[in-house]
Amino acid sequence: MLMLSRSEALAVLNAALLDGCKDVYINKGVDESEYLASLEASLREHLCEPYQVTAAVEEPGFPFAEVGQRLSGTCIAEHPQGYWLVYQEPERRFLCFWGKDREKLGAFGVFGSPLYCWSA
Repeated sequence: MLMLSRSEALAVLNAALLDGCKDVYINKGVDESEYLASLEASLREHLCEPYQVTAAVEEPGFPFAEVGQRLSGTCIAEHPQGYWLVYQEPERRFLCFWGKDREKLGAFGVFGSPLYCWSA
């Protein structure tokens, strides 16, 4: 599996952010533009040098992967609270993995725009 370089990962992220974030849930009474700007700022603050990462699919699973299956991709952002933004290049898909231990991550069915994944 090929891994994205930092500049390639940033280009993919920027293109996806320009594509929109219609899948991000925004609570009633929350200023949409402020919330999305804060999500993007947090995501950019936690960008990392891209590396390969794998997670076990957990409930509820994905339409494209069953519980127990392993998914892998390129991690492009990681948060110390234990969530990881992962990009699968062949599928052009962003996912969120969770866990504190890089070797024992779970994938709990969250995929979509980078901001949706980051907000989950």
